[in-house]
Amino acid sequence: MPEKIKHESSKTRFAGFTPNTLDFFRQLDKNNNREWFTEHKKEYVQFVAEPFKQLALELAPMVQELDPLIITDTRRTVSRIYRDTRFSHNKTPYRPNVWIAFKRNAECWTETPVFFFEITATQYMAGMGMYQANAATMRNFRQLLDSSPQQFWEIIKPIRRNSAMQLEAEQYKRPLPCKHRKEIHPWYQSKTFAVVGYYEPDKTLYSGKLPDFIIDKFLLLKPLYDFLWRAIE
Repeated sequence: MPEKIKHESSKTRFAGFTPNTLDFFRQLDKNNNREWFTEHKKEYVQFVAEPFKQLALELAPMVQELDPLIITDTRRTVSRIYRDTRFSHNKTPYRPNVWIAFKRNAECWTETPVFFFEITATQYMAGMGMYQANAATMRNFRQLLDSSPQQFWEIIKPIRRNSAMQLEAEQYKRPLPCKHRKEIHPWYQSKTFAVVGYYEPDKTLYSGKLPDFIIDKFLLLKPLYDFLWRAIE
C-alpha cells in the first residue's frame, strides 16, 4: 500500500464544509423547483459549489500521486447539480447531492474504476468503484482473481476490517461457480461493484482535515483500484 500522502495545510484554501451545506440539500429536497433554486442561488454557490471546487483542487495533487493518469480539472471532476431530465425518470431539475469523481480519461468512464467523494442531506461518502462495469472487464476480473486468489484476499482484508466500508454490488441472479473462500464470493458474483464508506456529519466534514481523511480512504482502496485496472488492461 502506498505511503501516506501529505500536503502543506498552510497552502490550502479549503476550510471545510458547514452545516449550511447539508441544510441547503435538505431544503432543496423539499423545494426542488427553479423558482426556489433561483432565490437561493447565492447559498448554493457559497455553501456547495465553491467549497466543492476548493476541495477538488486541494485533493488534485494527492490523487495524482495515486494515479498520474487521473483527470483533475474541476470542470470534469465536480458534478453538476442540474439534472439532465431528458434521459431520467426523475424530472426534478436539481440533484439533492453533489460529488467529486476522480477518473482517467476514457471513452466511457463509467465502466472504469473511479475514486469519489459525495455529500447528501444526511451523510457524506468516500469510496472507489465502477458505476457500470462491462461484461468483459468483470470476466477478466474473475480470471485474474482465479489466478491470484491469495493476492486478492490480501487486498480486501484491510477493507473488510474497516467497519465503515461496504461492498455495494449488482450480482448475478444465477451464482457463478467460485472455488475460493466464502468471503470472496460476493466480489466474484458481481456484475459491477463499488466500495463505499458512509459517515455521519461530524467535525471532520466541517474542517480543513477533510482532504486528508478522504485520501486515507483512497489509499485503503488503491490496491483494489490497481487490481481492477489490471483486469481492464
